Amino acid sequence: MRASVKVKLILILIIIALSVYLLYPTLQLAEMDDAEKATLEVRDPQELVTLKSRSVNLGLDLQGGMHVVLEVDIKELLDQIAKNKNEVFNDALEKTAVEVEQTDEDFLTVFERNLIADGVRLVRYYGSRERSSEDEVMSYLRDQISETVNRALEILRNRVDEFGVAEPIIQQQGQSRIIIELAGITDPSRVRQLIGKTAKLEFRLLKDPEIYLSVADKINQFIQSKIAPVDTTITEEEPGEEADSTLSLDELFGQAQQDTAVVDSVLQDKDSLFEQNLFFLDPNRQQTILVPANKEAKFRQIIELSEIQKIISDEAGDAEFIWGAKPEYGGQYYEVYLVFKRAELTGETITEADPRPGSQMDPSSIGKFEVSLTLNDEGARIFSRVTGANIKKRLAIILDRRVFLAPEIQVKIRDGRSRITGLNNMEEAQDLAIVLRAGALPAPVRIIEERTVGPSLGMDSILKGSQSAIYGLVIVAIFMIIYYRIAGILADLALVLNIIFIMAVMAYFNATLTLPGIAGIILTIGMAVDANVLIFERMREELKRGKTIRASIEQGYGNAFSAILDANVTTFIAGIVLYTFGTGPIRGFALTLMIGIVASMFTAIVVTRVVFDYSVSNWSIKELKI
Repeated sequence: MRASVKVKLILILIIIALSVYLLYPTLQLAEMDDAEKATLEVRDPQELVTLKSRSVNLGLDLQGGMHVVLEVDIKELLDQIAKNKNEVFNDALEKTAVEVEQTDEDFLTVFERNLIADGVRLVRYYGSRERSSEDEVMSYLRDQISETVNRALEILRNRVDEFGVAEPIIQQQGQSRIIIELAGITDPSRVRQLIGKTAKLEFRLLKDPEIYLSVADKINQFIQSKIAPVDTTITEEEPGEEADSTLSLDELFGQAQQDTAVVDSVLQDKDSLFEQNLFFLDPNRQQTILVPANKEAKFRQIIELSEIQKIISDEAGDAEFIWGAKPEYGGQYYEVYLVFKRAELTGETITEADPRPGSQMDPSSIGKFEVSLTLNDEGARIFSRVTGANIKKRLAIILDRRVFLAPEIQVKIRDGRSRITGLNNMEEAQDLAIVLRAGALPAPVRIIEERTVGPSLGMDSILKGSQSAIYGLVIVAIFMIIYYRIAGILADLALVLNIIFIMAVMAYFNATLTLPGIAGIILTIGMAVDANVLIFERMREELKRGKTIRASIEQGYGNAFSAILDANVTTFIAGIVLYTFGTGPIRGFALTLMIGIVASMFTAIVVTRVVFDYSVSNWSIKELKI
């Protein structure tokens, strides 16, 4: 046997062994049922992650999952970037949102039309020295919308990538919509929270206790004035008796004795909002208002009233109420904080966000989980200045307009590190860390369509796709054996190796197999046979001319090579175009097609040639029947 043949044979055997090794994790994962996977995830979650990362993934159409259509909130974006807003602006924006919801027209066009109908132009709210005409403003706003959608697209892609979904499909649809397809998702509610969370992180100082008490007193007086004529006389009453006079500020510090089992429905009649004991002052935490859980809806409406907003403005200046992230005191009360509107620091400076169990040094964190934050140099410098200048004051950590934590600043923090504590489980901490690392969405997004594809449909697709591939392979194999005899058996062996090589390459790159991908594999079966047919026909021609078996083999492969190369290169170029410009299933088809082309050329030209050369060199073959 020639040395070159021996080297090629060893190389082929190494490639086959490597392919089997690469496919083993896929086979191992396929043999596990859901219970075994759940057990492994509990026992050693990293092993399961590693196993999945080394396996062929199944697409949405094969294993089920979620299809979500999101829409960027253009209304909120236009509201954020507008200047000098007034009642006309607010009314036009609300009217536009209602119209677009019904007609699906372009939001910006309808908004401009509504403003013009009110005698106002866009320049009034979005103009500048660079944008003095209506056309320039429209162009600017369209650029802002496009940039916002692109940023949202990138942030959502980063979040989904960190979430660990294999080969997600994330693409823009129309002007402001984003399509996300996530294969194999078993917890849709968690995904909704992950992709829908704005994740706007802010660090804001709380107003001083004196201001906070003054605001609370004035709000209480206003509420009492709506219940009954003001009576400053404080009467003694037996425990359990209801007060029928105005509550003093001191009385507000008492514990609430209210039934908090059910949250009140939102009431439309303003007068019916007011009643006794709508809020209390927390005796354990300064600058915190406690609202009974069953009166949350009422108090939310009350603090939005123009009279209350005037009280806040007069007494506290640039301040607002922000609600706590979750109910406290056994779920009976919501905390409400009076904080500066201006943020001292935002989440844009975060470089790291790591989930971890609560600190054992902090009794309140035992049994809880937290996210440790690390800021960049600029953020650390600002954080150091803010904490150094406000020692003994409280700093609220606000995520999506919810206060997660409002600790008292004890010392100047120079290293740019902070924590968000009090999270219930590691999953919640991991999701929060993901959205903080990926960044805040530039504008809110809302889910306008959601479809869940069941795994049973995926299994049906796998079954039918596999059956199609097997039937096609069997029919082709039988034809090749009948028509080319021994050479046909060799071609069939090359077909099997071709499929093994395709799957091994996909496993190595952790690629995703979709239903169109299965179609691509079936197509490569035909293409691989096509290459063998060209070679065998050329060998037949040479044998008919009376050439020796060795010469016929050499001439057959040599003469067929150019035709095989041309056909496969042109198909490969088509695959590149499909993969580059296609999306979703089209890319899956293109990927398997391109891998199949390379594999089929290797098996048809190299593997079968080595088998022929080895047979001729080691066995005395008198006749080659093709």
